[in-house]
Amino acid sequence: MQQKTRWGIVFLLICAGIIAAFQVGKAAIAIPALREDLDISLVFASWIVGALGALGAVVGVPAGLTFSRLPPRRMILIGLTALGVGSIAGSVAGNGTLLLITRVVEGFGFICTILSTPRMFALATEPRDTPLAFALWGCYMPAGSAIMMLAGPAFIAAFGWQGLWLFNGILPLAYAVLLALLDIPGADTAQPSQRTLLGDLREGFRTPGPALVGLAFGLYTFQYFALASLFPTLLVDRLGLSIAAAGLISAGTVLANAAGNLAAGFFLRLGTPLPVILVAGYFASGALAFGIFNDATPVAAVAILAALSLAITGLIPASIFAAAPSIGTTPALLGITLGLTTQIGVSGQLFGPTVLAAFVERYGWSFAPVVFVAVMLAGCVIALGLRRVIRR
Repeated sequence: MQQKTRWGIVFLLICAGIIAAFQVGKAAIAIPALREDLDISLVFASWIVGALGALGAVVGVPAGLTFSRLPPRRMILIGLTALGVGSIAGSVAGNGTLLLITRVVEGFGFICTILSTPRMFALATEPRDTPLAFALWGCYMPAGSAIMMLAGPAFIAAFGWQGLWLFNGILPLAYAVLLALLDIPGADTAQPSQRTLLGDLREGFRTPGPALVGLAFGLYTFQYFALASLFPTLLVDRLGLSIAAAGLISAGTVLANAAGNLAAGFFLRLGTPLPVILVAGYFASGALAFGIFNDATPVAAVAILAALSLAITGLIPASIFAAAPSIGTTPALLGITLGLTTQIGVSGQLFGPTVLAAFVERYGWSFAPVVFVAVMLAGCVIALGLRRVIRR
């Protein structure tokens, strides 16, 4: 008898990703406080934001393959535990270097969680609903970031950034206990492959599909984290807003990104091709950047343009995740697809804020659109490559 989709379980699994995304959002909203308290530069602060993805940028593919052979729930529990331990340790860090090291520990937990959670969707859904579960998974990052940008300023005002780190250490530890108690058949069963790791790797790279999808996602995360992570700093440093006001506006723009993720399901049901969605998203990122970073643009218009940019680019990740099961048709291929998507994606998470911060410190905010135009052009080239792969 075919199992019925357990949407409650799917929701709880997505919440694990949202908690992992809290660790990204907390650093973005805390940049002004970290710079003041630890006396660090904007570039170093951007490394603290992006360091969460440093480990995934190096070992995403091998980790995806390795995790595909291990019980998924066990890896999620390990991931949530590492997130908690890293964040609690970061709350007592006395300088930027120590905080950066604890962020790498969090990065290990982050990659365990986001690589292993999607593997659980097939255990909780009917085959026809599995792509929708993957598409909804694309909302974990904007949802988690938005919640933290809304709640973060209050924590910082009341308890300092250390209190924000401590809360984000206790939460994943408590959630790990909840997930350990859920009844999910197959969640604690390993899926060994008949091939060696090297054989699985060869199989995954025989087709360019997984690599192109990974590059497409990497460009998305590059522009997303560049804008979302430094947008509060833009509002505070350049436009003179308070941290609370900047957090509120930034959360609105990130929620717009979550809305774009949800809207992707509508376009996918209409049969909109993935390359068309990619081109639309990248074009919006490049074109709207000219208004966002223009000296003459009023605060309200900056907020609207940033929200519009993140909303349209929000169509990209959900569409990519929805396509993942059709590209990764075996556990090994799915592991490679998710691994590449994660490895290149977190590379974008790592370098997006850093490249933009370095560019702004050298040339000023007004030249920031150059970065987003470069992303737009590269993204359109990748979309054309995917179009050829899909046609074949």
